[in-house]
Amino acid sequence: MKKQLVFIFFLISALGTFSQKATLSSGEEATGNGSVSYSVGQVFYTTNSSSNGSSLEGIQQSVELFVLSNSDFKDLVLKAVVYPNPIQNSINLILENTSLKQLKYHLYDIKGIAIKKGSINLKKTTIDISKYSTGIYLLKVIGKDKPLKTFKILKK
Repeated sequence: MKKQLVFIFFLISALGTFSQKATLSSGEEATGNGSVSYSVGQVFYTTNSSSNGSSLEGIQQSVELFVLSNSDFKDLVLKAVVYPNPIQNSINLILENTSLKQLKYHLYDIKGIAIKKGSINLKKTTIDISKYSTGIYLLKVIGKDKPLKTFKILKK
């Protein structure tokens, strides 16, 4: 009787145990104007929807990186010289081979709030950031009211 009770206890407790396993029979990635990757045989997923779009979350998680550029500015080569790295007092922005006029810069904090704006009149522009606290900043170069290039800046 005691053996039967122990057996029934283990049998019932084993029924409540779940395991997670993903068996994929194939997988591939396709690219075009966007990127799509898939896995055949994935049986578990969750759908998230909002007014901005929807996504399916499952076992396969992919990361996609994009380089954003503006085709109106093909002749523009931007080079940022940032020293010392990490920055302590100033950012030096050097523009090479540019014929564009009326370039501006906007400096944003990590929350996306514009904290400093100015115009770029020379090939080398020095931007003083000594009064700002330690953290990550985004420096956006703008021409013809369009963003040309964005740099991630670390201030020490």
